[in-house]
Amino acid sequence: MINNIKTTTLSIALAISTLFVATSASAAFTVTIGGTAVAGEGLKSSVAGAVTTDFNANLLNPANYSGGGVVNGSVPNDWASPPSDTSNYFSVGPSTSASATIAFSGLQSYFGYYGGSPDDYNFVDFYNGQNKIATFDGVTLASLASVAANGDQSVGSYWNFTAGNSGDFFNSVMLRSASNAFETDNHAVLAVPEPETYAMMLAGLGLIGFVARRRKNG
Repeated sequence: MINNIKTTTLSIALAISTLFVATSASAAFTVTIGGTAVAGEGLKSSVAGAVTTDFNANLLNPANYSGGGVVNGSVPNDWASPPSDTSNYFSVGPSTSASATIAFSGLQSYFGYYGGSPDDYNFVDFYNGQNKIATFDGVTLASLASVAANGDQSVGSYWNFTAGNSGDFFNSVMLRSASNAFETDNHAVLAVPEPETYAMMLAGLGLIGFVARRRKNG
């Protein structure tokens, strides 16, 4: 499901999934690099069931976004579109706002985004309520993707963050950038199933087991 959605020929070969594990003092997130290439939109999440916001509907922020701004194209000294992405995307920095918060109605176990020209002053924070679970700085993010945090506009990757356990589930993500800019697109999330969903799954498994036993006994 897709709600909404920097032109340089580059090595979008970074789309090929390579596994990295991020180390964090406050949480255990697994971070993988890689997504699915989509013409004109860069990379999108390859995680099954993930819901993607691509910002393509218009230049207005989605309802659950505060701060930052939806932009298109490149403006020198303000923002630059991620490689091979000619669609709308999301930018955080002094030209829009130095931070942006994405709030979710329930707990999430996964967040992903397509990003270009990583810089050392870019940050991603994960929260559960007021509790900060984890922070990833630009140097760490670039290192995970095996690139330099120097703002190279020919560089683009898809970052996937997966909570290591239930204590790492989050209900908001903050993107921060002290300078212009932190450009991302195709934000994807995967919600934690509600308790009643688990109950229905267990009930279904129980019914399947019951029918299987009946058939065997018959």
